[in-house]
Amino acid sequence: MTLISALRRSPLARSQGAATTTAAGGRSAAPPAPSRGAPAHQASLRDWIGVLAMVTGQFMAIMDVQIVTSSLTQIQGGLSATSQEISWVQTAYLIADVVMVPMSGTLSRMFSTRYVFVTAALGFTAASA
Repeated sequence: MTLISALRRSPLARSQGAATTTAAGGRSAAPPAPSRGAPAHQASLRDWIGVLAMVTGQFMAIMDVQIVTSSLTQIQGGLSATSQEISWVQTAYLIADVVMVPMSGTLSRMFSTRYVFVTAALGFTAASA
């Protein structure tokens, strides 16, 4: 199994693929690995949509950090806070961002991307109301 095929397949698919048997009752051989010169995988439209969604998400996360940083003076004025007090706003936002980015990936693997997305959308809607 090549690195690309190992990364593209889910753990469940790998365990099912390893347990397949032939008609004679013996274990089947692993699929042959592609030769070194041949491309291992042709990217499909679904792969490109996934990459574009990931890039969009990363762009939004970086842009959110920049918005918080550039609007600290407005936030400071709105809260009537000192410069030492307002530094906690940026620190709290960055800590939450650093925790949630890897945690969202873990939650997506544990449950499913669809379930995590629906829960996040509903939670955002409820918090906004």
